[in-house]
Amino acid sequence: YAAKIDTNAGFCGDRTPSTSSTEINNQGGTGTATTYYAVRYRLAINKTPILTCTNNNDSFTLNSSSKGNKSLTYPIGLITADEVSMAGGVNGIANSGYYLYNGQYYWTMSPCWYDSSAAHARPFLIASNGTITSYWLQIANGLRPVINLRPDVALSGTGTMTDPYVVEGGN
Repeated sequence: YAAKIDTNAGFCGDRTPSTSSTEINNQGGTGTATTYYAVRYRLAINKTPILTCTNNNDSFTLNSSSKGNKSLTYPIGLITADEVSMAGGVNGIANSGYYLYNGQYYWTMSPCWYDSSAAHARPFLIASNGTITSYWLQIANGLRPVINLRPDVALSGTGTMTDPYVVEGGN
């Protein structure tokens, strides 16, 4: 299956900062400033998840890629909060009716905010009730690794739980 992985595609860890909790002002992100990140604005305020990465430095790509920040040794990332939102997860609302729900806590690679008063990063987390939320990073939770398939890879199935997508052609 390795030949079916898109080694040029990236995984977006959008770190666009803001010192405002209600809008993106591209300030903060360093020092002692409480900082909110663009993903929080998109999911908690604006309700508009995206699949694109607005900053090339936040697109984590394989070190041999012609795109992104070229910081990965292997073409594996973590799921983003935007992807969970597009699958049916909602910020702050319990939901067990979407395919990424598994009744367990798991981290995303999406930053939510940095609390300067406690010096803690708070990335997005999917809670056991299916809600998209954030939590202190020091808590141990699961991970959802992802890969990107090449655009020419043939799939069968409809993508449902009873008829999942299957990569055609094996190896």
